[in-house]
Amino acid sequence: MTSWSVGSSGEGGSSVADIIIGLILGAFGLLVCLAGLRVFFVALPIIGFVAGFYAGAAAIAAITNGSFLGDLTAVIVGFVVGVVFGTLAYLFWYLGALLSAGSTGALIGSGAMKAIGVSSGWVIFLIAAAVAIVFFAIAFLLALPVYVVVINTAFVGAAAAVTGLLLIINKIDRVDLHYGLAWATVNESWFWLIIWIVAAVVGILYQLQSIKAVVLPEDRWTRAEPA
Repeated sequence: MTSWSVGSSGEGGSSVADIIIGLILGAFGLLVCLAGLRVFFVALPIIGFVAGFYAGAAAIAAITNGSFLGDLTAVIVGFVVGVVFGTLAYLFWYLGALLSAGSTGALIGSGAMKAIGVSSGWVIFLIAAAVAIVFFAIAFLLALPVYVVVINTAFVGAAAAVTGLLLIINKIDRVDLHYGLAWATVNESWFWLIIWIVAAVVGILYQLQSIKAVVLPEDRWTRAEPA
């Protein structure tokens, strides 16, 4: 059987799978963080799929007390939920914007649990889901989709980019993604949490500079003017 490993964690090497996942996360994260509003409407199905895949796979891991993507059931459930989320995001772009807010809430919820020392899979999953719902509701009530997209793509993109880097330099393993990108980042060091926040702020400021040049999907000639 072909081994994915090019060195074990803690011995100075990352697995091939970790490096590949890290490169994909890093590239996707940078794109979303710095150009989230511009690519958001094209990337909606992808973002929806990723959010759904993680939610489904993490739920199975929490239920079975297994590792993230540790068995075929988790992969299948994640894929099915991902397809559902991706389809909904493609058909209803505003729902996709709200899902991005929920994703940020889940990141913050799981990261906060790690910060205060919670290690129970069920507790982390439930808190992350609860915070995701709160963020989803707040984004809906604010009715400012442009700013929702900018802020949440910056935070989600920055989290993905930092996590990808940590995978590449062998600071974390892919199994550490069990509880989410933010959890894995906080688990490594508070330094990387600060890097995540700084990168997100840079992404927000960069996107706001070009906000008027973005065309909304409902009317290709409508500019994304701030409300």
